[in-house]
Amino acid sequence: MKRFLATASLLAATCLMPVAAHADLKDTIAARQKIFGLENVDPATGGLPKDKVVFSWLSNSTFAAAVEGRVLYLDTFVTRLEVTPGRTPFVIKDMVDLAPEAILLGHGHGDHADNAAYIAGKTGAKIYATAETCGVMAQDLERMKNDPAVMNDAVAKLDPASKVNCTPVTAAGSTPGTQILQLDVLEPQACVIAFRHLHSVAVPPDPTFPPTPVKIIVDPRDADLFPKGVALTPDEKATSPLTGQMNLETAGKPGGSESLFFSFILRGGSHFSFVWHNTAGALKEGKGQGWDGTPEDGHRIVAVLKALPPTDLQMGTASSGNFNNNGLRDLIQYQEALRPRIFIPNHITTGTATREASSMSVYAGYLEQLDLMKMPKENRPAVRWLVDPTDYLKPIVFSTGEAAWKDGRKEAMLDSLCKQPGAEVHLH
Repeated sequence: MKRFLATASLLAATCLMPVAAHADLKDTIAARQKIFGLENVDPATGGLPKDKVVFSWLSNSTFAAAVEGRVLYLDTFVTRLEVTPGRTPFVIKDMVDLAPEAILLGHGHGDHADNAAYIAGKTGAKIYATAETCGVMAQDLERMKNDPAVMNDAVAKLDPASKVNCTPVTAAGSTPGTQILQLDVLEPQACVIAFRHLHSVAVPPDPTFPPTPVKIIVDPRDADLFPKGVALTPDEKATSPLTGQMNLETAGKPGGSESLFFSFILRGGSHFSFVWHNTAGALKEGKGQGWDGTPEDGHRIVAVLKALPPTDLQMGTASSGNFNNNGLRDLIQYQEALRPRIFIPNHITTGTATREASSMSVYAGYLEQLDLMKMPKENRPAVRWLVDPTDYLKPIVFSTGEAAWKDGRKEAMLDSLCKQPGAEVHLH
């Protein structure tokens, strides 16, 4: 696919990232209409609303986002990336044709970072990830460029000269919650702050409340759609992977569990703000997968969460490696620190706590656990739960100028926190 370009007139008209060159524009418009909805895409230019933030759920913790017209991915894994549209109603070519300018990766495990290097190689999208994951991204692209199954396919092939442009978010091996960065992604529309936090991990049962049991329901269609023994995605080591399904080889690679938390606040309008994280560690104990910390580590991260700009929307994990022992305690403790107005779950289709078709069971458990943890009702977010596959590709739209998002603290925090993209931020 050609590097995406744009004319001055298009930028003036839409004030968004470069859309594809003319030869690719038709495909980009079609992909954006499929993913963001006909009503949100200019049918002539592919432009997206300058006064809205539009999310579209692609499965698990992966969302396509259009932030005042700027297109990016939050994770890139898709639970069932069929070569032809199936239960997941799109293919990887649609993800490429969307023409994202950036990809943000919460951490480097395959059920989050799959497809990122491929999409970046095809589009030139800039990846933001941990330093460890950035190294794996570069290796993965080179692997695919040397894979005949990819390079001999007219649609899937990569430009041999393509490279991964990956910005390391925090230094390799840094302590969670100690290095907080302002990123240049989405400037000047939004200030984006990111830091390392904790990946989910099992810790002993918390004696202060009982965990909520959740019955996992199996989709009755699975037996027909995917007979026993048929993998949902091809073997990463297969000599002939299915065209259009590009997997990240994560086994033995660094960067898997090192996890990033992202906070966004728009500079204009009513300063709509949201956070996105695809895992939630044990804040009470200060432990996460790959980080055998102490309560002090958890307290430090809680302090960072509380110091972020007021959160209108939290897009956070509904899956946890701690689920069997402590239910969704860890997610709710993130919410106690953030105090979001609205909660949209992610990590719903893979993971310890969740699998496809179990979403409503987890929702019931989440609501029960709020009661068990005695969170005051006035502190609970309004919940907009997601259910697969019915909520795939259904636009979730927020108007950025709505008075509901106004909060006097936001203006002051923008002035004090968001001064220099690429610099460290000092939260108080």
